[in-house]
Amino acid sequence: MKIGFEVFLAVARELSISQAAKQLHITPQCASDHIRRLEKEYQVTLFERKPHFHLTTAGEIMLRSLQNMQIVESSMEKTLGSVAQGNMGAFTLGISTSRAPIILPRVLPRYYREFPNVNISFIEEDTQVLEERLLSGQIDLFIGVNTTPYPEFRITTMTTEEIMLVISSGLLHQYFTRNEIQAMREGIDLNQVSHIPFTLSVKTGKVNYAIQEYLNDHNVHLSGAYNISDSETQIMLCTSGICAALCPRMLLVTAYRHNLSCGRDSYLYMFPVKNLGRELKIDLVSHKNAIHPPFLRHFMKITQEEVRAIAQFDLLGARAEEL
Repeated sequence: MKIGFEVFLAVARELSISQAAKQLHITPQCASDHIRRLEKEYQVTLFERKPHFHLTTAGEIMLRSLQNMQIVESSMEKTLGSVAQGNMGAFTLGISTSRAPIILPRVLPRYYREFPNVNISFIEEDTQVLEERLLSGQIDLFIGVNTTPYPEFRITTMTTEEIMLVISSGLLHQYFTRNEIQAMREGIDLNQVSHIPFTLSVKTGKVNYAIQEYLNDHNVHLSGAYNISDSETQIMLCTSGICAALCPRMLLVTAYRHNLSCGRDSYLYMFPVKNLGRELKIDLVSHKNAIHPPFLRHFMKITQEEVRAIAQFDLLGARAEEL
């Protein structure tokens, strides 16, 4: 990649000519000259200076194009390196903090047996952040939820899951009769529990968007006692009997483990939400322009198999409990 493109990428990343020049160990004047030469060559304006320094439409096109070029170049190096070194290499996977402890312990032992010399780096972020990291070439693939269908993405939906209500036996029996609880087995209308204290997610992430859309569409207002995005912490707060929570089905493994040894009052019930109409798609996402080496393709295959196996495991039926 020619030096002018490298300067442009640095300026686009920093949105500052002086900061980009400092990173590249050149003068700001030199960086500005490179940008002007690119603008003259392509007969476009790449940056606007007012009211603040930002990319123009042409600049956005150049940025995305150069990022795609970097991804092609990087994937070629990894693939050729894999051939030369005999399935040795490295890649970076993005995944959410809540799903990493559920998915990776199943995927990595299988993968390590076949590719012990491949180094994997993990970046734990929300799906929206991981989308930007893949577009910019900072990661090779990610596991996301309801991924935005950018044209640059190759998206494989591994499974879908529903959002569940989690509530302790003690709190449930405090507010509802035995017959009402029995009827909830078929699904619960969140208006039924709007008077119960909830621990809610902070307003980021694709899961929370799906929940908020449902609440807004059905005019439901939940009483939020606590706000925290970590599903495991939400579930553990539920065990105390002070609140309920809404969690994706896959993340209920913490509740299942708790139920194996808990007392009757702290047993956690998990009910599907009626008329949610918003499935969560668990996606494996890579860049369409990337050429994947064999060791990365095999990782993707194992990941798809294991995520589908996790989805088929019936957490709700794992321990039958009388109401």
